[in-house]
Amino acid sequence: MTSLNKIANGKLLIYGATGYTGSLIATEAARRGLDFEIAGRSADKLAALAAELKVPYHVFSVDDAAGWKASLEGKTALLNIAGPFSETADQAMEASLQSKVHYIDITAEVDIYRLAASKDAAATAAGIMVLSGAGLFTTYDPLVVHTAKRVKTPVALRAAFKYSGGFTPGSVASSAKIINAGILMRKNGILEQVPDAKPIAFDFGNGPEESFPMPLGGVVVSYKSTGIPDIEEYFLMAQAPDAEIDAHKTEGQSIILIEITDADGTVVRSKAETPGGYMSTVTSAIEVVSRVIKGQYKPGYQSPASAYGEELLNSLSNVKIIDL
Repeated sequence: MTSLNKIANGKLLIYGATGYTGSLIATEAARRGLDFEIAGRSADKLAALAAELKVPYHVFSVDDAAGWKASLEGKTALLNIAGPFSETADQAMEASLQSKVHYIDITAEVDIYRLAASKDAAATAAGIMVLSGAGLFTTYDPLVVHTAKRVKTPVALRAAFKYSGGFTPGSVASSAKIINAGILMRKNGILEQVPDAKPIAFDFGNGPEESFPMPLGGVVVSYKSTGIPDIEEYFLMAQAPDAEIDAHKTEGQSIILIEITDADGTVVRSKAETPGGYMSTVTSAIEVVSRVIKGQYKPGYQSPASAYGEELLNSLSNVKIIDL
């Protein structure tokens, strides 16, 4: 993994730091020695977390332009953790553009990936990077690039995500936004609604398991990184989620399975085995923002793999890649 034991050159603002995932990320940022401040809407929670981590904090709502301007002063990057992102991402992206600060989030909402893509020209002009999806897609997207390199001319991608773990309240709210987006697939390079898409069985390692069409976001994110014209995505819960989320509990194993079809009909598959639950998102987000505040970025809208390539996989702890 990239060495993170030194104070990074730039400074980070974490917005939404007092939520379940946000507090884990802020704690990990402190443990790794990043230079950061925290922000959000709950003064009491922010004060308590700031005292614990010994960092400055800012209290303001997502619609407070002055709050954004003041808190982003002197920052290199913003990490937005405040979901559902349909209520925070546009304001946070616009604030980043105004302050010329790199924007990163961990959303799983496909419409936010589309929003990020729409900021490409503005971000390029501002000299900043807008990277949405620094959670799951920090593994998913480079894995697509890795698998696509195994054939000469990749023309179709099918991805399946078998998730092990529970859901935070923020994730539940975001899940509703994902479902409301409908079933999106990319055909001949065009993003289309496919309401009659059917489940497909994928072998994650223990025989075929029926997985259901779901717009995970690769139709936007991995299209950015590969240009593959046909993209389908599927989802499967490994087990019924627990009612309570415990960061220290073993959540089993999540699996991302990528299937690439070449123009000559050859099919190759690769998978990533990751720890279940939310800690993978924590380590992934910290890996991305650590690179950004060290000056490693590409201006404009980027996906994890368009910014950092297949190599990003080598920087993620507890991720096992298997070519099938």
